[in-house]
Amino acid sequence: MSTRRPSDLAARPAALRAVGSDSAQGRGGAPGSVDDSDSSAHAAHILEAIREPLRAQMSLFAYRGFLEPLLPGSLVIDDVGGVDLTILAPSSFLADWVRNHYGDALTASVASVLGRPLTSTRVRVVERGDRPERAVTVAPPSSQAAATSLPQAAWQPEQPAFQPLTAPTPTPRGQRRNGDVVVSLSGSPQAQRVRQPGRRLDPRYSFDSFVVGPGSRMAYSAAMAVAERPGARYSPLFLFGPTGLGKTHLLHAVGHEILARHPQQRVALLSAEQWVNEFIESAHDKAFESFRKRFRDDVDVLLIDDIQFLAGKSQSQDEFFHTFNALYEGHKQIVVTSDRYPHEIAGLEDRLKTRFQWGLVADVRPPDADTRRQILTRKAVDLGCALPNEVLDFVAASVTTSVRALEGALTRLVAWSQLTREPMNLAEAKEQLRPSLSAGAASPLSIARIIEVVAAYHGMRSKDLVGPTRQRQITRARQIAMFLARQHLQMSLPELGRAFGGRDHTTVLASVQKIDGARADDASLQALLSRLEQTLF
Repeated sequence: MSTRRPSDLAARPAALRAVGSDSAQGRGGAPGSVDDSDSSAHAAHILEAIREPLRAQMSLFAYRGFLEPLLPGSLVIDDVGGVDLTILAPSSFLADWVRNHYGDALTASVASVLGRPLTSTRVRVVERGDRPERAVTVAPPSSQAAATSLPQAAWQPEQPAFQPLTAPTPTPRGQRRNGDVVVSLSGSPQAQRVRQPGRRLDPRYSFDSFVVGPGSRMAYSAAMAVAERPGARYSPLFLFGPTGLGKTHLLHAVGHEILARHPQQRVALLSAEQWVNEFIESAHDKAFESFRKRFRDDVDVLLIDDIQFLAGKSQSQDEFFHTFNALYEGHKQIVVTSDRYPHEIAGLEDRLKTRFQWGLVADVRPPDADTRRQILTRKAVDLGCALPNEVLDFVAASVTTSVRALEGALTRLVAWSQLTREPMNLAEAKEQLRPSLSAGAASPLSIARIIEVVAAYHGMRSKDLVGPTRQRQITRARQIAMFLARQHLQMSLPELGRAFGGRDHTTVLASVQKIDGARADDASLQALLSRLEQTLF
C-alpha cells in the first residue's frame, strides 16, 4: 500500500476506503480495519494536515505546548463514510486538555482534510499506552461551521500591535482623514496638517480583561463612568497607586470604551514623557501654535500616563497647565495616572496639584489573595494553558508585589512547561520561582509586621499601638493598623483585639469601620494606605 500525502487523501477518499477494506479482508481482519503500519502512516498524514490550519489561529506557546507533542495513532475509514482517528498524547494531562479544549476543532478539520462530508467522525485523544476502551470519544459537532472555531483559551486572531485611536466611522463631507484623526478641510493649510498625538491603544487592555478586586473597584467604577459620559463627570480623573497594578490598563480601557460608545470623539493617549518630548520638538521648530491646537482644539479626550514625569520641568508644566485649563473649560475629558497622590509629587507646581483634585482622585491598591487568584486564572486562559489549582494557589500566595510580577511569574511557569513538554506540578513551580520570589513571600505578612510598619511610618514605637494610651495620633495609627490587618490577614475581631493589647472586639470593629468609611472621601488617607501597603508587600 503506497503512502499518500494529505492532499492525496483529500483527493481520493474513496481509494483510501477501498484500500482499507481490501487490506482487512486480505489479512482476515475485521471489515473497515487497516493494516497497522498503513493505518499509522495515514493517521500521521491526517494529524499533520489537521494541525496546520490550527497553527495560524493559536499562540506559539499554545501550539507548541498542546498540539505539537501529539503523535499519530491509527486511522479507520469504513465503507459508509465513517472515520475513526486515534491520536496519542505523551501524558494523561495533555490528553484530557486537548480533548476538552480542541476536540471539536480537530473533529471538524478531519472532514475538511478529506474533502467530503462524513457520516460520522470520531477523534480519540488518549495517553500513549492507554487501552482503546479507556479512550474518550469526541462526539461529532452539530455543524461544521461551529466546530471549526477554537475555544477562547487558544483563539488569538491576527491583529496589529495597537488599534487606531479613532473608530472606523464614515468621514463627514467636507472633511478628510489624516492618520488617525479627522481633520477639517476648512481653515489654513497648517491646520489641515494636524497629526494625532500620542500612541495607539493596546487591544489587550479593555474593561473586559481587567480583573476587579477590592483594591481597584473604585478606580474601575470611576473609569467606567468616565467612558460612558466623557466630560460630564469626574474630569479630571486622577488614578494613582504603586507601579504594576493596572493604572495603564484602565487608561487604555477608557480610550477603547469611549471610542466604542462615542465614535465621534477624538482620543489622544500619551505618557507625560511623550508630552514633554512633543513640547520640546515644537519649541525647536517654533511651532507652538500647531502644538497647542493639536492638544487643545483637536482633542476631546486627553489620557496622560505617569504624570509625575512632569516634575521639575517648569516650561512643560506651564504649557500643560494652560492646556488643562482649555480642556477643562471646554468640558472635555482628562484622565491622568501617577504612582503618587498629587500633593506627594515633589517638583510639581501647586496649581497643577490643586487642579488634579477638581474632579475625582481614586487609588489602585495591591490585589488581595482572591483577586490575585482570579488574575492568574484569566491569564492562564489567555496563554492557552492549564495549571493545577495547587500551583495557582502557590503563585497567588507567593507573588504579592504587583499584578505585573504576578503575570511574569505565571508566564515563566507556562513557558517552562510548554518548552520542556512536562506537566507543571507544585514542586517544580517552587523550584522555578525560587530565584524571583519577593521578600514578602519569603517573609509572610503578619500582624507584628503590620504594627511595626504603621508605627514606624508615624514615628512611633510598636508598643505604643498595642498599649493603653489614647492620644489622638496614636489612636489614629492604631485604627489604621487594625484596618490593614483586617483587610489582609482575615483575622477575626477577637483575634485582632488580643493582638492590640486585649481590646474588645467592638472596639476593633468600630476602628475598622471608621477607616473604611473615611477612605472613600479622604484622598490623603487613600494615599497613606497605598504607601503602607506598598511597604508591606
